[in-house]
Amino acid sequence: MVISEVCRTLRVSLFAIICLQTLTGCPGAGDRLEPDEEGHVIVNNGSVCFAVNNSDGYVLKYISINPRGTKLKDENIIFNPSLRINSELLCIPPSFYKFNKDGEYFIQASFASLKHADHPRRIVSALEVRKGVVYSIRPNDMEILRPYDEMIKD
Repeated sequence: MVISEVCRTLRVSLFAIICLQTLTGCPGAGDRLEPDEEGHVIVNNGSVCFAVNNSDGYVLKYISINPRGTKLKDENIIFNPSLRINSELLCIPPSFYKFNKDGEYFIQASFASLKHADHPRRIVSALEVRKGVVYSIRPNDMEILRPYDEMIKD
């Protein structure tokens, strides 16, 4: 009689723990999203560049350069591109990607590091080209993951 009462208590406790774990997920930082970094575009010797601050040990894993408003399924993503970070700048030369004379573009760059394996980075930039001149513009809230208090207010 006492053994069956102990078994019942253990079963109920185990069931409660399993339910709680299922509903709340595993503890730790693994289920939290890191905000993207916003990259401000500059032109350097004909190349479109943006800063990658504290770039020690980081390498570019992929880059996506698309006209603004491109649907997700139509985005062009280049994995392991031949671009490198030099003097904390990632530059896109005209030989890698040719921007039209007019239009808006959205750029995503993802970086990884063996030195900082637990902290991958993603830098998001937007630019506008008017009559061949490049201007840095802010990515909108649908293009970049940023904290709520930094979202663009109308």
